[in-house]
Amino acid sequence: MDNVTAVDHAEYEVEDYTGPAGTTAGRLGVWILISSEITIFAGLLGSYILFRLFHPEWAEESAHLNIVLGTVNTMLLLTSNFFMMKASTAVDQGDQKKSAKLMLITVALGLAFLVVKGFEYAAEFSHGEFPSKNTFWSFYFLLTGLHGTHILGGLVAITILWAKAKNNALGELKGRVALTGLYWSFVEVVWVFLFPLLYLLREGGAK
Repeated sequence: MDNVTAVDHAEYEVEDYTGPAGTTAGRLGVWILISSEITIFAGLLGSYILFRLFHPEWAEESAHLNIVLGTVNTMLLLTSNFFMMKASTAVDQGDQKKSAKLMLITVALGLAFLVVKGFEYAAEFSHGEFPSKNTFWSFYFLLTGLHGTHILGGLVAITILWAKAKNNALGELKGRVALTGLYWSFVEVVWVFLFPLLYLLREGGAK
């Protein structure tokens, strides 16, 4: 009888560790990751803003950016984040089929974002706009390229989770979808800052 009790107690400890405790540790880890990424993007964006203030001629360079494609990408990313949040809710509700479908939609929208950005890059290259052209284009390609690598990393993570959901591994998804969704929301917020700063600020800076 004591052995049975000991076994039950051990199982309870394991479940407790991989459940709430594991999720809390994972959330802390993701927040540490996001905090470090915020430092990187904040430094780059802060530098870009300072340069922009004292380079009114950058308004002419910014005018060459395609606002339509930028807007399309903004909508794609916002919509993908919506579906990712829905996928997290579906996992919590135990609806594995729905969560897999929603994550697949998220991946499709994220890939569409990268494809649109690829077409945008191609158009800019065709007009001789490279990172080496001037400081504005160096900032533009650095910021959007770095953001693109974060998009790609997020898509890899979501694809792995989608494969697990598709292969009936719903138990392994507890907490992981929510944490990946948190990272995906960060990626969205970064673009919400990048889009207006790069595409919409076309007025002159400080004289």
